[in-house]
Amino acid sequence: MNMELSPLAKERLARIGALSEEEKERLTQSRELDSLLSQHFSGELDTDGLWKRLKALDGRSSRPLTRELQNKLIDTLRLQMNLEDFEQRRAAILAAETIKSEGRYGTMEMVLNSLEALRREYTQVKAQAYEQLRANVERQLQTAAQQAKTQGMNIDLATSVEANVKNSTQWKDFVSQHDESSQGMFNSYIAKLREVI
Repeated sequence: MNMELSPLAKERLARIGALSEEEKERLTQSRELDSLLSQHFSGELDTDGLWKRLKALDGRSSRPLTRELQNKLIDTLRLQMNLEDFEQRRAAILAAETIKSEGRYGTMEMVLNSLEALRREYTQVKAQAYEQLRANVERQLQTAAQQAKTQGMNIDLATSVEANVKNSTQWKDFVSQHDESSQGMFNSYIAKLREVI
């Protein structure tokens, strides 16, 4: 079955395929930034090297690329990422800020510090709650294990404690509420960070 496209559909298809020179340049530069970030994340390019390459790209561009790179870095920030990955992104965001003629380094650093404090608190509170619940469950299971032992049965206490804690409604409810409130605060800091750049 051979379908003929309407003239309007043909015109739209032609427009989709034809990028303006500005759009082509923007696409090329965006790919170059993605390549820089890929090299940076893989460890091929340290923060200083990223800064030098970004400064050279930014100098050749008709539009500022620093903000675009910072936005791409911000897109990769997560509440639950490890400290090393967070610090790598933090350093790159701040380094890029020094390229701008009217940068807001101090404000950006304060927001990033707040993000890191929130991440640290999130992890600590979660760990403390887990340990507290684990201690309660362990006490309960020790009594049950002693009773089972008198009947000739052995219980692997450590495995039982971990399984009971992770499967408890109390733990699941805590994690759900803690994640939700922390993610909300994290998102508000990310929004502030985007305002600063």
